[in-house]
Amino acid sequence: MGTKKILITGGAGFVGSHLADDLLEHGHHVRALDNLAVQVHGEAAARPAYLAEDVELVEGDVRDPAVIKRALKGVDAVYHFAATVGVGQSMYQIAEYTSVNGEGTAILLEALARKPVERLVVASSMSIYGEGLYVTRHGEMVEGQERTLGQLKAHDWEVRGPDGEPLQPVPTPETKCPAVPSVYAISKYQQERLCMTIGRAYGIATV
Repeated sequence: MGTKKILITGGAGFVGSHLADDLLEHGHHVRALDNLAVQVHGEAAARPAYLAEDVELVEGDVRDPAVIKRALKGVDAVYHFAATVGVGQSMYQIAEYTSVNGEGTAILLEALARKPVERLVVASSMSIYGEGLYVTRHGEMVEGQERTLGQLKAHDWEVRGPDGEPLQPVPTPETKCPAVPSVYAISKYQQERLCMTIGRAYGIATV
């Protein structure tokens, strides 16, 4: 692959900035779109010192079509990392999480449908797998269930099987069926499916 111009949404965040470093090392031109949210970047909301100088920063909201249009100009590929992040917070800031993560992705995809890029990479989340997989004391593979209210009140943090015995966690493969126990998890799964569906429909290589 030759030199490409690559957009990273959420590119001033932790993961996005490290990806930017790697892409720059491989000779690509990198543009980052980020709203520099106070929750992440503090009250100053200035360009982070850790963001490489060679990264072109576009400050704006992923839900703003004009900002998206400007960020996509001349771009060959997109890494979509922009998202409001937080499992607990998502349960009371429901509108914010569904708006930023869902509507923001939809607006990006509408722009890509009009002018497709070569490749779209979307970052999902481990949260879409819920409690993950476990094994019983008899070696049976089972899906972990959420702790009951009674367990939480008793400060019992064990994931238990139907017989009440603690389960042992095991690595969870990507083939596990999604189990989305929070608004954040729902919104990340929505991002993933939207990108895969639109990518397939418009001939954009999407992962």
